[in-house]
Amino acid sequence: MTSSVASAASANDLRALDDPLNQSAFTTWTQGKGGEREATSQFRLSGLYCAACAGLIETALQGVDGVLEARVHSATSLALVRWDPLRTRASALVEAVQRAGYGAVPDAAASARTLREAEQRKALWRMFVAGFCMMQVMMYATPAYVAAPGDITPDMQRLLQWASWVLSLPVMLFSAGPFFSGAWRSLRQRRLGMDVPVALGIAVTFIASSGATFDPGGHFGHEVYFDSLTMFVFFLLGGRYLELRARHRVALALEAGTARLPDSVQRVRDDGSTDVVAVARLAAGDRVRVPAGQAFPADGVLLEGRTLADEALLTGESAPVPKQDGDEVVAGSLNLRSPVLMQVLRLGEDTRQAGIVALMRSAHDPTSAPGPQADRWAGAVPVDCAGTGRRCGSGLVDRRSVAGSVGRRVGAHRHLPVRTVAGGALGAAGCHRRAGAPRCVAAADRGSGGPGRRRHGRVRQDRHSDP
Repeated sequence: MTSSVASAASANDLRALDDPLNQSAFTTWTQGKGGEREATSQFRLSGLYCAACAGLIETALQGVDGVLEARVHSATSLALVRWDPLRTRASALVEAVQRAGYGAVPDAAASARTLREAEQRKALWRMFVAGFCMMQVMMYATPAYVAAPGDITPDMQRLLQWASWVLSLPVMLFSAGPFFSGAWRSLRQRRLGMDVPVALGIAVTFIASSGATFDPGGHFGHEVYFDSLTMFVFFLLGGRYLELRARHRVALALEAGTARLPDSVQRVRDDGSTDVVAVARLAAGDRVRVPAGQAFPADGVLLEGRTLADEALLTGESAPVPKQDGDEVVAGSLNLRSPVLMQVLRLGEDTRQAGIVALMRSAHDPTSAPGPQADRWAGAVPVDCAGTGRRCGSGLVDRRSVAGSVGRRVGAHRHLPVRTVAGGALGAAGCHRRAGAPRCVAAADRGSGGPGRRRHGRVRQDRHSDP
């Protein structure tokens, strides 16, 4: 009963996206080359981590009948979809993204902020569990590093290995979940993304270590790598969490640019009376009364009154600008002093405020740079790990496994290289991030609207081989 009610509520939320008035918050309408009406909608996404994920979402959107163009920006988790309203609906676009295994909500909606908060909270929990288990596993692995030969009995060594195995289970089942789910989505689409070699390395490491724990004299040998496994997952989740927060800050900055507009305004009729209407109901030429403390809903000109306007959104200056009859006002700027009467000149996407928000988005659009294209080509290159894994399991490869060097550089170019070896060379995984240079200011000026550590197994092996 509860699940049916929840699914019905979810279906109602999706159907609400097809209301033209609700679509005005995240959809713009244009005329196509043949005179037909086209819609361009923007959605906030969740669950994507790299350019390969963006490619999967683009493929899912382009598979919807009526979608003319779909672009996904991995840096900002933003999807821009151009579609034919005669052949599809906005709700169908969200359903396509959900079927691909990701989340999507209209841009600048309250549900988008809730989705980001839930995503960040879950990512923090995954990182916390991985970090806590990593510290405990490292505590159990420390005696193998510092103990002299013969100080640890075989029974105690087995007990420490079993404890490490138990503590690695939450990391595999919960913390490493995004890697396995992302790898499965990529393989289901017949593409190799970043998560495929990462999940392969984690799985092979855990299987080999579990085999050594259950049967020390068996095919996998007697050495375990649970400390490297948990540390690798923790560092990788830490890098993803930092990037997730950076993306959310970008999303908040973009939403702040659009949230300054009021939800409703006082439109003045010809007879002097006023009625409260939504900003979407305004038209060029309407007269609007703007009280003190409210933002101007559109670009226009003052008809009556004197006031001070906060135009820091445009100029960056905190000093208010005096306004009087005949002066132009800008959408999003705040009326600080007294009520005024203005006449609307430009609305929606034609305002200077909307142009600034568009420039901010384009500054974080990585599609024009060669880096993301290289990422997508790299995501399609197979990684040959099976042969090396078999040689490792059969003992043909030296078991000096490396925990990997997990690096991250945040700036104009953000890289997240990760290299892990599970008893040999298992594969490489890399995901380049490009944040994009802040080009909006320049456009406005032009007049636009370590090395890994040695394994304790090798150290113990050398010590036991001493005479």
